[in-house]
Amino acid sequence: MRAALLAALAACGGSGHAGSDALAGDAAGDVAVSDAPASSALGTVSATPATCPQGMPATAQCQTLTVTDCPGIESESITATVGVLAGSGAGTIVHFSGGGGEGVENTGAQAYAAAGFRQVFVAWATDWEQTTSAGIKTAACRPATVLQWAFDTLHGRDRTKGFCGQGFSGGSGQLGYALATYGMGAVLDYVNELSGPPFARIDLGCDGNAAATATVCGASVTMRLPSKLDSWENIPAPNSCGATTNTATEIARWRDDSIAVGGVYAYPNTRVEFFDCTNQATAVTGMAQLYEMQITSTTAYHCYSQADGCQGEGLGSGAQQAVAAMQAGCVARH
Repeated sequence: MRAALLAALAACGGSGHAGSDALAGDAAGDVAVSDAPASSALGTVSATPATCPQGMPATAQCQTLTVTDCPGIESESITATVGVLAGSGAGTIVHFSGGGGEGVENTGAQAYAAAGFRQVFVAWATDWEQTTSAGIKTAACRPATVLQWAFDTLHGRDRTKGFCGQGFSGGSGQLGYALATYGMGAVLDYVNELSGPPFARIDLGCDGNAAATATVCGASVTMRLPSKLDSWENIPAPNSCGATTNTATEIARWRDDSIAVGGVYAYPNTRVEFFDCTNQATAVTGMAQLYEMQITSTTAYHCYSQADGCQGEGLGSGAQQAVAAMQAGCVARH
């Protein structure tokens, strides 16, 4: 039945699970049976007023958040500057930027403001993925904790308005872990995953003996993750991301640390949409499809080509379509 469904949805851009059987096959069987959070434990947040850094919208009001007490890294606090743009009652959109998350993700910010959305821009002081000895899945408690804080404190737990998330590249990874591992399907109504998430299967991206490419929407894309994963995953030498001599134990650890393994993939009250480029793509495109195919609730995977003006992780005209999708999709669903 699943094979028939995949075949029927082979064309990219529609609702449901659009993608290749080659990508889906290795991830099959990793879906958690329970629809409860894979890890319900979050950290704690303390907030103080702050001066907005460069890159935040000019009229934003900023706070410094200190996140502590995440399980496994309780003593490893991290700070983020959060800029808030007031809205006129349409709902709340939380933005997460790529890489280590220190920048400001502002795709569609003007359009969202004009539509009346409150916007929350999260900029980490240091790489949110980095811990002294744990992996990225453990570190992902930090953005999930900020999401819960934003829902409780800024959105006021209002179930009559949409509470939504948008992330780019590594920022989409923050949202992916939040949904799959930290129970944020209970608060998020809609999620835009822009160019990612890159951490769907860390083992397939870092094991040099795994398939180097995958087929996404008819195009061949790389599956190789960058060497910065060595630090973020605290990979012990002589193992390293991309090497062909990594131990089976380390590869298994990467697998278990991935978004698309051991998590929750049914979000009945959260619509998740993916927007990815296949022209000179980075690994985020293939990784995004791996995660999308694990999700059993409503999704859409949108892919773009050179004809759409996309390149690498840049979405070209797909960015405007993602903004339109957020404006239409960020509505109350719980």
